[in-house]
Amino acid sequence: MDALRTALHLFFIRPLLHLLFGVNVVGRENLVGLDRFILAANHNSHLDIFLLYSALPPCRIARTHPVAAIDYFSKPPWLFKAVQFLLQPVWIDREENGIAGIKEIQRRIDDGRSIIIFPEGTRGAAGELEEFRGGVGLIASRNPDVPVVPVYLEGPERAFPKVAPFPLPLWNHITIGPPQRLRGKSRDISARLHAHLEALAEEERAYRQRRMPEPHQPFVVAVIGIDGSGKSTLSRRLAGCFEGDSCFIGDRLELLKDGEPCAAQPLIANEVRKWVGRQAKSAKNLAHYKIPKLAELLLRDRLLSDVYRWYRPDRVFMDGSPLLNMTGWAILYHEDAFNEEVCARAMDILTGNHVRGKRDPIFKQFPELLTLRKLNLTHLHLPDAVIFLDVDPAICVERVTSRGEAVQAHENIEKLTKLGKAYDLVCDVVEKNRPVLRLTGEKSIEQLSQEAVAFIGSAKDETD
Repeated sequence: MDALRTALHLFFIRPLLHLLFGVNVVGRENLVGLDRFILAANHNSHLDIFLLYSALPPCRIARTHPVAAIDYFSKPPWLFKAVQFLLQPVWIDREENGIAGIKEIQRRIDDGRSIIIFPEGTRGAAGELEEFRGGVGLIASRNPDVPVVPVYLEGPERAFPKVAPFPLPLWNHITIGPPQRLRGKSRDISARLHAHLEALAEEERAYRQRRMPEPHQPFVVAVIGIDGSGKSTLSRRLAGCFEGDSCFIGDRLELLKDGEPCAAQPLIANEVRKWVGRQAKSAKNLAHYKIPKLAELLLRDRLLSDVYRWYRPDRVFMDGSPLLNMTGWAILYHEDAFNEEVCARAMDILTGNHVRGKRDPIFKQFPELLTLRKLNLTHLHLPDAVIFLDVDPAICVERVTSRGEAVQAHENIEKLTKLGKAYDLVCDVVEKNRPVLRLTGEKSIEQLSQEAVAFIGSAKDETD
């Protein structure tokens, strides 16, 4: 029966919707890879449910169920039977207290099913997003590992409004937002979800006016420097200096709201990264250090993408930068070929902007770059702003040894001096396209933080 339902949607309902109304979907990729989800959308028309089904991946159609009011579809009987067969909804009797409906929703989620819910509870005024009822927050709070996907519908309120006896052939837009892992009290979850849907509404209005805004991207600040320079301390401190949602990516991953730590959904990439990082730190020499460290940097860059998708912070503060660290570390393995021109070309390759072919001489000098390119691992992120902590290597070595931990293969004055020079050269390259702040280590952490906060404010103003 599931195969028949899926076939009817794919080969009859979906083509009919496109033929009669026209359907444009933005953000369909946000549903890819999700085994189950709670899809939350605004509600203005009877067309809404079928439009949402037209955006689902085929494999999810039969395993996704809308929450629907039974009184809407109970008459005539043939309509109830048709909707029951095609959608298998979670029926809600609005004259009862809703507990039975919540239990049925939970049962389906536990069974690996996905849910479509309209948090407004009823069809709202055209073009207006009503306040959300508590059901969606309660469901999300009970299922913190199930992503909530906000979706904004624009068009069905005109194509089939409440007062219309029959639908009109008007175009419809579906904007699917990034999935959200929502934790906390049900009331707070509902409020946050309402804010996400409001943001999608703004994007949809811009789309309609053919002024598509850039997708949400946090402002990323990377604090780089050699081991023992204090970059971890400074980047973590900066994450707590700003209002709104900030994320710190270092040896640990933290989400902060208005400077205070808050609960965040654990990310698998972070757990794998930490394990790989421990393997790198235990390496006895640079030859054994290279592969696990390279893997850790690639995972850290992947983690940045996951943070974009799951947390949607306003700012991200990174202890180091996978792109810049990878470029700078080349000096320890190919010092004779390391210069500013090579750094610039290597960064172009690592960010996917390299225009020359594989015969470029740099691939002979740095065969690692060719390997990364063949493996399609050359899409690293360039930070929006960079802060370089330029600290005397002797001071750094003293700090490292005072920790009482095992000293890593590169943590000596000779190698840290080379790395410091490499990072300075990398900053020269970055400075041509991004704001860079160089700070020396003689100042207190309070002074460093004040200068960094002022720099970030001005850098953010330049990019806006």
